[in-house]
Amino acid sequence: MRNAAIVAVLTIGLTGQATAQSNPAPANGAVAASRSEMRELIEATQAAAKASRENVDYARVVPDLLYQILTKLDKIETKLDKVETTLKETQAAAARRR
Repeated sequence: MRNAAIVAVLTIGLTGQATAQSNPAPANGAVAASRSEMRELIEATQAAAKASRENVDYARVVPDLLYQILTKLDKIETKLDKVETTLKETQAAAARRR
């Protein structure tokens, strides 16, 4: 008797879930979309996908460009340090001669 009750409860529970999954809920105010609307939606989705790809490509390129710029700036900074050091040495030598 107990087993029969358990089986009955499980059967009712599973049947309810299966019915809910097989019958889609009607949407309030749902309007059938025409072919032109569907085409527009597909084109909009394709445009969004293209923009996403461009953003990903941009995200890949920007760090590389920034790295190259920072490397160039480091080289320029090193050269400026050398020039400053040379100027200070030249000025110190000129001051000692006087």
